[in-house]
Amino acid sequence: MLNKKSKSIIALLLVALMCFAAVGCGSPASKEPAETSNETAAPASGLRPEGVPKDFPNKEIQWIYAFGPGSPMDAYFRILADKIQKTEGWKHGFVVTYKEGASGRIGWNAFAQAKPDGYTLGFAPSAMLISAVSEDVSYGADKISYIINTMSDPGAIGVATGSQYKSLKDLVEAAKANPGKVTIGVTSTIGQEGLTVKLIEKASGAKFNMVAFDGEAEIFAAVIGKHLDAFCLNISDATTFIEEKQVEILATGDEERSPFLPDVPTYKEAGYDVTQLNMRGIGGPAGIPEPIRQYLENCFIAAANDPEVKAKAAEMKIPVDTLTGTELQSMFTSIADTYKKLYEEDPWN
Repeated sequence: MLNKKSKSIIALLLVALMCFAAVGCGSPASKEPAETSNETAAPASGLRPEGVPKDFPNKEIQWIYAFGPGSPMDAYFRILADKIQKTEGWKHGFVVTYKEGASGRIGWNAFAQAKPDGYTLGFAPSAMLISAVSEDVSYGADKISYIINTMSDPGAIGVATGSQYKSLKDLVEAAKANPGKVTIGVTSTIGQEGLTVKLIEKASGAKFNMVAFDGEAEIFAAVIGKHLDAFCLNISDATTFIEEKQVEILATGDEERSPFLPDVPTYKEAGYDVTQLNMRGIGGPAGIPEPIRQYLENCFIAAANDPEVKAKAAEMKIPVDTLTGTELQSMFTSIADTYKKLYEEDPWN
């Protein structure tokens, strides 16, 4: 049964989705039909660089989301999209298309294979780099045009409140002393969480017993019920359980401490040179003309910095982390290189 805080967050997401439902599945933000127009867009904010066609966009821009509706990313994109259309005075806006399946691969392939004209963008999370490293796919660190990063959710390794493990070092040393005996829950052994555990094992010489579950709720139930020793998920997954004092976070996965958990050390501070950061970017097919790519970047960054948008994001507890396309590309390249090295040493397919 959901507690008050869980209900509140869900309600806020639903309100955001209802408020911005105009940017819906197969429905454009604008009430106008999706037709080509020779009208000149109104660059009201001065964000349009030289070289962008005067009539861009002359039709709706499709954003492909590789999962189902209702997530924080889905809601946040709608807020940004609505703000951009209003600020720029576009006749046409964004339309969201959901392409679910194959753990994101269907949607990621779809936007990476689209025509690179700026009219197709897609959800580009750092998690897509895992399959890009190990499989022959059309997306990857060097196969997309980077627009911006919207949010970053640091990883978190934690235990039930009152656990015998008081630090990440305690947990790791126990896994070294008793190989395969210390259990840690993840949603996938070859996803970002499972690979993080592998990297910590390689950095420490420990050996955990990783247990994969279908979802985060099952993992927390097992940890709180003392059926699992620990979990490796994201901070946002654990927020409600932290607030209810049902779990304690031993360490977090970003380069710096989380502003939500300033007293909790990072994995690196705990002694393990490992990063776990679930980045959620916006990208497009490789080859989008630079003036158009830069214009889109400018628009999204301006929208993310708008006071009204920032207030909504804070209310919804969205871990906003706005980065430029260049910064996002650098981060993705670094993450992909880490996965490549791990895959060469310990392939997961």
